[in-house]
Amino acid sequence: MATKVRARFSAERRFYAFMAFAMIAFMLIGFAPTFYLKGVVPPYPRPGPALTPFFIAHGALFTLWMLVFAAQTMLVAAGRRDVHMRLGQLGLGLAVLIVPVMYLAAITQVPLRDQPPFTTPLGWTSVPLAGIPPFVILVWLGWKHRRDAQAHKRLMLSAALLFMAPAVGRWPIAPPTLLGHTITQGLSWLCFAPLFWWDLRTLGRLHWATRAGASLALAAVVIPILLMATGGWDTVAAHLPGL
Repeated sequence: MATKVRARFSAERRFYAFMAFAMIAFMLIGFAPTFYLKGVVPPYPRPGPALTPFFIAHGALFTLWMLVFAAQTMLVAAGRRDVHMRLGQLGLGLAVLIVPVMYLAAITQVPLRDQPPFTTPLGWTSVPLAGIPPFVILVWLGWKHRRDAQAHKRLMLSAALLFMAPAVGRWPIAPPTLLGHTITQGLSWLCFAPLFWWDLRTLGRLHWATRAGASLALAAVVIPILLMATGGWDTVAAHLPGL
């Protein structure tokens, strides 16, 4: 019995480590032309904004969040839960910083007109703004359930998976149309598929934290698509603080 338990924990650690490094790879691919390798890799599917100090800080902050998540998985695998818990406080601080940065990124792109051709600058604000409530909810739940390892892991993984939408959305796999955007966003949501598989394999069902994370991520994908399709968000976005 003890051998089976150790084997399961070992497999679990490998799974979360795989997810962490896969997400980092996805972000590197998606943001290479506009951030990591700007000026080296040809821009796709559209040129990004100039790397102003704000956008450099924005990219660095989100990169650090993903690196902290990866480090957390490695610390658990190494049995350093004491360091894991201390680093978790840094992760919470980063999450607090990420929220206003997400909002500022949404409104900063409006005068730059850095939006795809199928929508307006105001309409495009719906994409980053729709990700803020799910991120806040998942991080708060993850902190609240930090003593429940199985829930905590899934909630924090789900919070990180939210960032696959902008990363995969920049892959050159669909035309710059609303349909193409819908396809790439659907593919980004499928990044939850390995977690579904892991739950079904180990639990025989989806954990409640997985269901919560996947549902919130789906809402963050679907709501902006509907808002951009109808065009009704522009009137509301015109009154956003800072615009």
